[in-house]
Amino acid sequence: MLIETAFAAGTILDAQKVYEIDDIIRVSIALVVLVSGIMSVLFIIWGGVMLILSGGKDEKVKPAINSIRYAVLGIILIVISIFAAPKLGDLLGLNVSKYVSPKAIFATIQDLSGKLFGQKDTFDLGSSSYGNGTLPADFSDL
Repeated sequence: MLIETAFAAGTILDAQKVYEIDDIIRVSIALVVLVSGIMSVLFIIWGGVMLILSGGKDEKVKPAINSIRYAVLGIILIVISIFAAPKLGDLLGLNVSKYVSPKAIFATIQDLSGKLFGQKDTFDLGSSSYGNGTLPADFSDL
């Protein structure tokens, strides 16, 4: 059941494609950023739950606030590193900005998240049954 669900969302790797080293590096960086971003958000939520359940007790409030603080700091460091890594690589003469650029990383993250979590269909008003792209005023027939 779990394996069928995992393969229903799609696979990250294409068996027919030959991957270059820049593809592997870009996908690896995107996976690290995606996983660390998800973990940071989960730690923020966990810290919020701990803060709510602390009851105002100082010995329980401090770990909750520290959890939120370090998770936000982690997100900030992730974003700074996405923008600083290509510049640092170019300064060192590695010419990595062509596959470690923020635009390439964010495009890869978007592609990976679509493959991992399934594509989300956007709501298009132009294709609605009302023809003119607007919703009814009272929403009674939705």
